[in-house]
Amino acid sequence: MTMRICIEQPEGCQQNLRAALEYAADWAVFPVPPGTKRSYKSAEYSNGRKWGMTRSAAEITADFTRWPNAGIGVPTGAINGFVVIDADTVEGHGVDGLAALERLQAEHGQLPDTLLAISASGSVHRLFKHPGPDIKIKCSSSELGPGIDVRGDGGMIVVPPTAGRRWLNRNPIADMPDWLIELTKGKQPPKPKRLSIRERAQAAVRRWQADRLRALPSYGAAALQYEIGDLAKTAEGSRNHALNRSAFNLFQLVHDGQLDRSDVERHLIDACAANGLIEDRGGRRAIEATIRSAFKGAAAKPRRRLT
Repeated sequence: MTMRICIEQPEGCQQNLRAALEYAADWAVFPVPPGTKRSYKSAEYSNGRKWGMTRSAAEITADFTRWPNAGIGVPTGAINGFVVIDADTVEGHGVDGLAALERLQAEHGQLPDTLLAISASGSVHRLFKHPGPDIKIKCSSSELGPGIDVRGDGGMIVVPPTAGRRWLNRNPIADMPDWLIELTKGKQPPKPKRLSIRERAQAAVRRWQADRLRALPSYGAAALQYEIGDLAKTAEGSRNHALNRSAFNLFQLVHDGQLDRSDVERHLIDACAANGLIEDRGGRRAIEATIRSAFKGAAAKPRRRLT
């Protein structure tokens, strides 16, 4: 972004309001109590917006009118499109973050020229473009080196002309070097394993057995659970025979009104996918033909529930 704030202008009540409105063209901002790194506002009373951040000119004007001495807070990370590398000084924090940053660059490569600011404690803020929403840049303190802090996703900074802070140049914000992204990005959650059709079918059978059978009548539920579970585990060589047997037994209960035909057919096909029969020659078409044949054969011999 191109800075719109005149960096020579002094901090003041009206100046902070004008600056906050200027920043809002590019960033969400919030009002900061003097001498702090928090917000006058909260997400609870700001429709879930952390720190009560906003880009609304009307809301910003109301905030800085209500709290005329407020500094300007800006969230870092993908939400505003930038990351801050903060190097502390011996004078401000008792640790030489600038020297640590020089050592880091000697090892990995020089950082590009970018927008710089100095904080109230004398720390130097380097702003870099966030690499994008698919990469999380974690906030950290002294992980890159002693006195080097990172303000990434979920972090914030207080910006000029808030008291004691000023821009050191007007450079555009540079891209993060690849090595800096690698050192600062958070761990990505592992991608879920892509299951095969057979594994998904086996999982579906297990879920169905555990959850859905409770709603069925007890006799039909027991028979359905047994037949489908047995069919799903049948080994190669006897799977088609097992399908015909299980389908015939279950359709006897369908013809007696104890089970629903479409439910039985669906679970029979799931079981055939689980045991691998659906991958054999003929596939689903052959399975459906066997199921239709079993349905017709069972019509003459419905199985009555024992009472």
